[in-house]
Amino acid sequence: MIATGVVMVTTRVDDRPWGLTISSCCSASADPPRVLVSLRGQTVSARRIAAEGRFGVSVLSEDLLSAAYRGADTGKPKFIDSFCLPPSRHPHVRTPVIAGAPAHLDCELFKSIDVADHTLFVGQVQTAILMGGKEPLLYFQRSYRALGLWPEDQVCGW
Repeated sequence: MIATGVVMVTTRVDDRPWGLTISSCCSASADPPRVLVSLRGQTVSARRIAAEGRFGVSVLSEDLLSAAYRGADTGKPKFIDSFCLPPSRHPHVRTPVIAGAPAHLDCELFKSIDVADHTLFVGQVQTAILMGGKEPLLYFQRSYRALGLWPEDQVCGW
């Protein structure tokens, strides 16, 4: 088994924040900054990302287990209003941001690739918010685990 980071891929459904918890997220390139997420192709999240052309990636921390479980609850609506920062907190970010997340990437869809029953979404990072001070959440051997602390607050734009 390989330990993986846990993130919530965010979008909007019916003009409300929506999030799907995944552990299949990685850097696709550093210059330009791009990330790749893999979602089952027929999920509400995948359809909304394809339609809107953007998605967010909030890195989850140990204290956001309830958000992780909400976004991983198979077959249930994944509205995450109660977990999100108000849009006015980061007005330049166009995707829902999970409150207390150590980091959030606001991405414009660069490319999507269908692979069997999944769709790989490559996002061009528009803004990265690094909030720090939290232990990022990992997934290993069918359980959530913590790693260590992030550096202090930083905001980067491309």
